[in-house]
Amino acid sequence: MKHSRDVTLIAAAVYFVQGAIGISGIAFPIFLRSLNWSVAEITAMTSVAAFPWVFKILLGLVSDACPLFGYRRKSYLMLCSLISALGWFYLVAFPAEKSWIFLGLLLSNLGFAATDVITDGLIVEHSTLLTSHIYQAIAWGFRSFGAVVSGAAGGWLAAHWHPRHIFLLTMALPLIIFFSAIWIRERKVSELPFRSALIPAKRCLKLLWNENLRGFALILLFVSISASFGMPFFFFMKETLGFHETFLGLLMSLGWGGAMIGSFVYAKWLRKFPPKLILRWALFLNSINIFTTLLITDRLTAFLIIFAGGVMGCLVMLPIMSAAACLTHNSGVEGTLFAVLMSIFNLGQIVFGFLGGKIFSLIGLYPLILSSGFIALAGLFVVQKLSLEKPSDEV
Repeated sequence: MKHSRDVTLIAAAVYFVQGAIGISGIAFPIFLRSLNWSVAEITAMTSVAAFPWVFKILLGLVSDACPLFGYRRKSYLMLCSLISALGWFYLVAFPAEKSWIFLGLLLSNLGFAATDVITDGLIVEHSTLLTSHIYQAIAWGFRSFGAVVSGAAGGWLAAHWHPRHIFLLTMALPLIIFFSAIWIRERKVSELPFRSALIPAKRCLKLLWNENLRGFALILLFVSISASFGMPFFFFMKETLGFHETFLGLLMSLGWGGAMIGSFVYAKWLRKFPPKLILRWALFLNSINIFTTLLITDRLTAFLIIFAGGVMGCLVMLPIMSAAACLTHNSGVEGTLFAVLMSIFNLGQIVFGFLGGKIFSLIGLYPLILSSGFIALAGLFVVQKLSLEKPSDEV
């Protein structure tokens, strides 16, 4: 089956912007730190403001069941990209107070979560066992490319520009999605796909009750454990190892450069192996990737390990995303069901990120990383019972 050019283009645009948004990834936490926020406060703020990513199911339901101006995807992509831009405008225009910062970050996450779930819906609608790997490789390849471009640039900007100027530049990125969505060729919906949004919701719940999807949801939680030490480790590199903003941005680019290589390796060779075998190796690599973080002690080890971690990280996520697309394809509620699975993954990241910030202040960084790596290994016991060969409407 041939992949759709329209889907390919919008996936490339959306995921490039998701990667490029990292242009403020160095400046934003340092900006909050300059306001005398603790690491725990920064972690809590960023975790709670990311909650729209948990409610992707609601966004998926709206997109599936309630066309906007006659379109299920196009008009929502345009609207939500503007909401994300508005969030960054708040960070530029309003005082540096917790309430305004939280609101701006919340709107930004809401817009991006919505564009993500709508694009996922498009991808899943066109995904089969023959094409899912193509869309996932394109999406993650362009996300990696955007992050490579923005990582080094963001580090340099953090060292030379005022944070608000960087936020203003970041505000322009969602507009790429807005203008790309204009060119999507989508048929107008003459009648509502469902009489009520409750119909796809009930169908999703019925499908999720299946043992196969429940097991996959548990795997998503085990994979998300790596978020527990992300922010503490960033400030460990900044304040303990003394890495400059420019070097931190270079490391970010290096990691995503490794992810680009990982996406190429997956699309070229690994997709030929049985999905279950690849998923098992992905879970093992996830734990190895966590444990190797302990070896970062200076610039050289940071270069080597973060590059290798980028390759491994992509080889972890692509099999998981491809498996999720296959499990939700041909269900009739692709956007909603895929959004539910990704919401579970995002919820895990948010909860583990929030708890990690608290636990870090009690036990320190290294015990936190070790415990995260061992917990992640538990996913290997779940994958044994998983089946990836059947479409989700037959499981």
